[in-house]
Amino acid sequence: MKLIRFLCVFFPTIAVASPGALSISWDNDLLTGTDKGYTNGLRLSYLGPTAENGRDCDMCLSHIAKDRLDWLPVIGRNGNSHTLTLSLTQLMVTPENIQATGPVYEDLPYAGYLSGSGTLWSWSARSLTGFGLAIGIIGPDSGAKATQSWVHKFTGSTRPNGWDNQLGTDVIGEIHAFHARRLFRKKMANSLSQEMSWMSGGKLSNFISSGELGVSWRIGTNLPANLIPDYAGASSTIGLPGSLDSPGPGWAAFIGAGVEVVPYTYLEKQSGRYDYDQRLLVGLAGIGIGWHAPGFQLAITLRATTSQDETNKDALSFGTVSAAWRF
Repeated sequence: MKLIRFLCVFFPTIAVASPGALSISWDNDLLTGTDKGYTNGLRLSYLGPTAENGRDCDMCLSHIAKDRLDWLPVIGRNGNSHTLTLSLTQLMVTPENIQATGPVYEDLPYAGYLSGSGTLWSWSARSLTGFGLAIGIIGPDSGAKATQSWVHKFTGSTRPNGWDNQLGTDVIGEIHAFHARRLFRKKMANSLSQEMSWMSGGKLSNFISSGELGVSWRIGTNLPANLIPDYAGASSTIGLPGSLDSPGPGWAAFIGAGVEVVPYTYLEKQSGRYDYDQRLLVGLAGIGIGWHAPGFQLAITLRATTSQDETNKDALSFGTVSAAWRF
């Protein structure tokens, strides 16, 4: 619980002390009518000011990170802008039968995850690259039991009774990298624009180690400057540069698809008697709609993946509500 208190105090303090933007997203499978597997996720992110922002950023975290990490590919490249995203993430996994008080060995175990992360971004008008670190915990100190109990009480859903059997406690570490490139952006009739981008990413972690490749297509009015919708991946990646930089109010519809290679997951490694066998290759898809204005963004997304479990052919689906605003 000490880590939860520290992170909850640290992120608001950073946001108040420095100009930037805040983002929040909520994943929940209740939005797609299911309640199993990856069942809930919450992420709060702070996007710092651009390191190249003159004297206003001489001592800001983005500028310091850029100078210290200029040995990484692309970081410090002339003509690129740089900024830092700090995120607090909580995720949880549950079996389908959450009424049972004992372990349901023929299904997924309960697992809660809480982490803090930092990602340094370098971007231009056509490309975006990020490198980051995360540290967190799995187990009772993640606060997942309390969060899901509150959400289910608030939504009038079934009370989860099996959290006393959750996996953990373990410390989690992660390094991750991300790259995206815009393929095209074209103006259309009636003030419409469309664009397409591809993206790739990978993470090495004792929670999930994976690699991802995908494409996204977006259409709308006054499209923001970000290369991809912040919500196009398998999980919410909010706090991306350019997402709040639009020439005026507008809307966007978007669709994304991709594939993920998952050679390692904590759930499979620590599952013990639970019947879980991670599938190596997983398909990803997402569709949604968003509304934006300079300094503000709101989006609703529906996501799906092919089955994560070799022994369970059911697809995974969930919805995401996300918002971001500059202060």
